[in-house]
Amino acid sequence: MLNIKKLLLLFILLFINLSTTLFANTNQRITDIRFWQSPEEAQVVLDLSEPPKVSDVGRLNNGTLYFDIKSCVFKPGHQRYALQNQFLESLSVQQNDDNGSTRVFFKVPHSVEAKTFVLPSNERKGDRIVIFLREPQSKILQKQTAELNEVKKLKAENIKIVVLDPGHGGEDPGTSCNGIVEKSYVLAMAKLVKAYFDRDPRYKAILTREADYIIPLDKRREIAERLGADAFVSIHVNWNVKKAISGIEVYYESPKGAVNEADRLVADKENKADFATLGSTNPVLAASKNQIAQMQANIMDQSRQLAEKVEYKLSLALPNLPSRGVKRAGFRVLHSLNMPSILVEYGYTSSKIDSAILKDYTSRTKLAQALYAGISNFLQTKVEGGIDADYLEYYKAMNAKKAKLEADKKKKAAAKKNATSKKNSTKSSKTAAKPRKHKVKHGDTLSAIAKKYGVTVQSIKTANKMKKTDVIKSDQILIIPAK
Repeated sequence: MLNIKKLLLLFILLFINLSTTLFANTNQRITDIRFWQSPEEAQVVLDLSEPPKVSDVGRLNNGTLYFDIKSCVFKPGHQRYALQNQFLESLSVQQNDDNGSTRVFFKVPHSVEAKTFVLPSNERKGDRIVIFLREPQSKILQKQTAELNEVKKLKAENIKIVVLDPGHGGEDPGTSCNGIVEKSYVLAMAKLVKAYFDRDPRYKAILTREADYIIPLDKRREIAERLGADAFVSIHVNWNVKKAISGIEVYYESPKGAVNEADRLVADKENKADFATLGSTNPVLAASKNQIAQMQANIMDQSRQLAEKVEYKLSLALPNLPSRGVKRAGFRVLHSLNMPSILVEYGYTSSKIDSAILKDYTSRTKLAQALYAGISNFLQTKVEGGIDADYLEYYKAMNAKKAKLEADKKKKAAAKKNATSKKNSTKSSKTAAKPRKHKVKHGDTLSAIAKKYGVTVQSIKTANKMKKTDVIKSDQILIIPAK
């Protein structure tokens, strides 16, 4: 009986130890679950307190996909999200108390492609798991083909295409102050500006986003380039820690911001060629780095003209909302080689004066009308031919600097190589010049020893002061001369 009690006690201790091991790392938890979508894709983001260990994705008989997050706590225990949208039918998260893991179930429509990956934390965001959902590539290409056919038709009728880009969106709200949330405000303003273009048969205005979702900066520009835009305008509002700063600002690309674009475009040429539209002729694909820089200088000069015309109209729109002028900055969304591009900051939300004006409907209408008028003025006026001399000068200076750094680098590498080679050669010479010793073994002959060390028999005899009649003996130490 005593033995049984001891065994039972031992079993309990082992179970406690095993349980401790299994649940020791369950400090990790899901802190938030977020969802956003655009017309072509969607994401489910699970924010976590620590780097997760995630299993492979499995599939149930009914088509539901799932994966496990090991040693992870989900506070509600079980939660189902009935999203019922074009990308995701349902999402369910359930904690498994038996092994301390959390299982995530998600079901997508048959035509949707799903990928799951883990993103490590960075300066702005913590560890997270992303379920990336999108339409099949074939369907996306079908839509793009339809868009391109529409663009060709518009171009044939000499209708100008204007792409308006409401900044931020989705999980990126932009600035938020004095009752204005940037992502919502600029979307409403973009729709207002578009309404003016929609009344004018000379134009076709398109928004990069029409709802509250985020679009990567490069993709915003790519949308406009794909549509053959005659002008691209990104719309924002500003903020500054100094509350007294106020007013409208209009930006176009700066030399410093654009100087690496030629390098990037040259590197991407082959990739761009792979995805080029059948039958299209993209001059960038055949251009050299210097030719790309010239094209860029020309587009940047056109962007300057667009910025100046827009700023002029905006400066007249509201006397109590002053203009701070045309400025230059390296905004990534403006890096285009295909179209004049500008970024408009409608005012400072950090300024109570600006905020009051921006929230007033009559003022908003005047600002929208002024932006429409400025863009229209640019598109209906013959563009002055020219290049951005400041950019070309900066581009040449930076290339010269890069060339010098590369030359210095090669020079240092060559010097280091020569020094190493010389050192090795000296070391080899010293090693070769050093006399060696050979202990004679049974069966050795002078000719065999000489052959082994690459010397002559006579040189061995001379080094060891041997006479013609001398013979070598076992265990005798011979000096072997240098080669």
